[in-house]
Parts: sequence; C-alpha cells; structure tokens
Amino acid sequence: MKKRKKTTLLLLVLLIGVHVCSLTGCGRERKPLVVYAGKGLKPVMEEIKQAFEQNHDTGIKIIYAGSNTLLTTIQKTRKGDVFVPGSRSLLEDAGDLVAHSQFVARHVPTVAVRRDNPKTIQSFDDLLKPGIQLAVGNEDMCAIARIAAQIFSASGKQTGFSRNIAITGSTVNELLDLVIQGEVDAAIVWLDMMTWPEAKDLVRVEIPDAVNIVHEIHVATLATTVDRKSAALFVDFVAHQGKSIFIRYGFGEK
Repeated sequence: MKKRKKTTLLLLVLLIGVHVCSLTGCGRERKPLVVYAGKGLKPVMEEIKQAFEQNHDTGIKIIYAGSNTLLTTIQKTRKGDVFVPGSRSLLEDAGDLVAHSQFVARHVPTVAVRRDNPKTIQSFDDLLKPGIQLAVGNEDMCAIARIAAQIFSASGKQTGFSRNIAITGSTVNELLDLVIQGEVDAAIVWLDMMTWPEAKDLVRVEIPDAVNIVHEIHVATLATTVDRKSAALFVDFVAHQGKSIFIRYGFGEK
C-alpha cells in the first residue's frame, strides 16, 4: 500500500512537471506567472486571480494539488513563480527555494460530518467510537494530513483515532467529498471549506482548542521565478488586497 501511494505521488509530480514546463516554455518566450496553490484554496485563489488580472497586464496560471505534491514538483522541476500552500510549514520545508513570503490568513482545522449523520457524531471524542469511519489526508501529499496527525498525537489518543481511519485522500477536497457522498462518517478538513456551496449539507464538529493546531497561510515568491518583479507584485496583491477575500471565505485573521 505504501509503495502504491509513493507511485501515485510520483505520477502526479511528473504530470504537474510536464504542465509547468509547457506553461513556462522551458526558457522560451515569456509566459504567465505560474502559481502553485493548495487545492483547498481554489475558490479564494480563483477570485484573487480574477481581481489581479483585471488590474494588471500580467497573466496568472494557477496549478492546484495537495501542498506536499506541489512542493515536490517545485523541488524536482525548479520552475514556477509563486507558492501558496495550505500551511506555512511547507515554505519552511522549501528552504532556499523561497525568496520571500508574507502572511495572508489563519487556517483552522475542523471535523466535517453530515448534518443527518446516523452515528450522531457531536464531539471530537465521538470519532473514537467503534465503527466510525474517518478520512484523513495522505501525509506525502497534502498539508492537512500532517496537521491531523499532530492533533491526534496532542490528544493522547492517537491509537484510537488511527484505528478508525478508513480512507486517506490525496487532497483536502477529496476528504470533503468523501463526507458529502457518505463514503465516510467524518473527515479532518479546513474550517473555511464549510462555507463552500457543496458543503451545505455538512456541519462542523469543533476540535478542542487544547489539541487543535491552527496554521498560517503565507504566500511566497519562489527563487526559481524568471520574472521576480511581477511575482513580487502578485505576492503583495495576495497578502494585502487578497486578505479581505480570504476572510470573506471563512479564513481567520492574525
């Protein structure tokens, strides 16, 4: 199973890498800025992209995937202009590939369950009940996965939670969809996702403050950019004008 997950990750990285090469032209004529963004950030980043392009001549092409997958792609291809992962920790992992970063918003984990959930999950500890099917992210592929593991560890009940993990997903969007489709009883996702139209039949179950791990979203200029001025302009736009859009989508302020 672990080998299969590694193979899936490698294929995703290769596919994204080929796509990035076609966008950047691999050294040929100037192309739009290539922005890597965690897939869970797609609704807010699409609105920011539209607002930016209405006011600037620079085009934006956003590639969405699990944040870990994107980082691996950046490391392997060494191409791209801007990186917006679901957690600041991914920028720290990127090391000298990050030239500059700015704070944008807080990213709060929560538990998503169906409003009509038959197993009456009403608290975080209810996830420990026998027979509960829980979905979490694949730690090699998306930011929420690492955070879920840290939350379970902080609770002191990691073994109990692990026992009920039925599915691991490659992106946080996949985790949300698993709950919507009723394939699992609950999933660890981001709080802002509960405002999405597709989540209208879901409710949140709060993770206790004592164990929850709130992360920050930062936007970064990549050292691999070939258009540092435009990349810095977009990063500044996301961190300032884009901040109000993040807040409107349910992200927290500092």
